[in-house]
Amino acid sequence: MAEKNISISYLRVIATVFVIAIHASTGFLYRFDAHGFDWNYANWMNAATRCSVPLFVMISGALLLQKDENTLLFYRKRLPKLLYPFLFWTVIYTIYYFYRYTNFSILPSWTIWEIVQDKFLHGANAHLWYLYMIIGLYTAIPFLRKMVAQCSTRELEIFLVLWFISMFVLNKNYNLPKFDLTFFSGYVGYLVLGYYLTIKQINWNKWSLLVLYGFAVAGIAIGTHYYSEKIRKWDTQFIGYVTPTVAWTAVLLFVSVQSFSKNTTKIPSWVALIERYSFGIYLVHILPLNYVHPIISSYVSTLWVIPLATLATLVLSILIIFLLHRLPYGKYVG
Repeated sequence: MAEKNISISYLRVIATVFVIAIHASTGFLYRFDAHGFDWNYANWMNAATRCSVPLFVMISGALLLQKDENTLLFYRKRLPKLLYPFLFWTVIYTIYYFYRYTNFSILPSWTIWEIVQDKFLHGANAHLWYLYMIIGLYTAIPFLRKMVAQCSTRELEIFLVLWFISMFVLNKNYNLPKFDLTFFSGYVGYLVLGYYLTIKQINWNKWSLLVLYGFAVAGIAIGTHYYSEKIRKWDTQFIGYVTPTVAWTAVLLFVSVQSFSKNTTKIPSWVALIERYSFGIYLVHILPLNYVHPIISSYVSTLWVIPLATLATLVLSILIIFLLHRLPYGKYVG
């Protein structure tokens, strides 16, 4: 179990950094230029980091589907850890929206109410969609846990195969018969996948796994370039979080990190620090990124913008969450 915990620590840190890198690179992708360095560089960076959210969900599956808790106890312990941050950051990003886009100018009361209602119902910032998704998944975990506990390894593999097939069947880009595979579809598959990969010994060569991950990333980047050039704008069919291409990169990276951390008994302090604040970093990182990205862009070439903006945002996010935790009840919202 120690080995698994160490691999989970590294995976959580990788997923955290990858999320920031996605948002540091996405802006370039909306300005499509098939032959420009900026767009192509951002495309490859984006392809390499798209497995971030799947990794987070797989980590949840690896940790939570092995536990044995009463359903109501699980809800009492786990859901507040998501609902308090959801409410807090919805307020923070709604205030930020009024500051950034209206400069707190006087608006009709009905306009303010419509904006607040929209932010609460659909997400006060784009990245907060994750909270809506993960809260829904957590409500299913006690029941999913009972299901996987009764499944043999082969039955879990059948479930995952059907989940993988559902990504093709339910994808509008593929002209396939639309059988109703919704039971096997969506992010729930990543929960089961994370659980499966922690109980199944996969003894592939760790360097071969990294090479395969590199080929998978190349496939996403090249495919995105090809189809984007056809429609003259950024095509996202290969980079959706619940797509076969991204799922495959998530599997390869998950197993690769497991393999590299097998003989590791201690993680570096900086890894422990990022892991400790990872959830808070995810929630807050858009705020510092929106400021450091344009500043860095004005001083260095695009080659350095994405990695430097990612690093600066990571450091500032850790600092913000560290300070937040020093406030009364701050640890409950980040």
